[in-house]
Amino acid sequence: MTNERTAGPNGAWDELFSAVYEGRDDTVVTLLRSGVPAEATDQDGQSALYAAAVSDEPGVVRLLLAAGADPERASGPDGGDLPLCGAACGGHTEVVLALLAAGARPDRREAYGFTALTWAVGQGHTDTVEALL
Repeated sequence: MTNERTAGPNGAWDELFSAVYEGRDDTVVTLLRSGVPAEATDQDGQSALYAAAVSDEPGVVRLLLAAGADPERASGPDGGDLPLCGAACGGHTEVVLALLAAGARPDRREAYGFTALTWAVGQGHTDTVEALL
């Protein structure tokens, strides 16, 4: 799978990302039901799941995972950003737990070699470190 933006309904992808960043679960559900894929990416190749993970939106993360988003899929301009690492870097423990429950591996390394645990330790997020261990 590439990180190219997936073509789809006019404006629906932008609306999905707005809903993700704003934590509007109901809008995310509506868009997913209308056919916007859970694996949708923005113009920079960032997945909706990664956006929800770094934005500390656990409800949206769970919705996207339930709709088929891959918790292991790297995204971003260089395809090296992992949702679990993004959540761990921000200390978003509830998101980390949801991603782990969906099969994200805590030992995967991003493009620069960092794991989720490396991020959490480096940022001093004790609760997130405990969840990853």
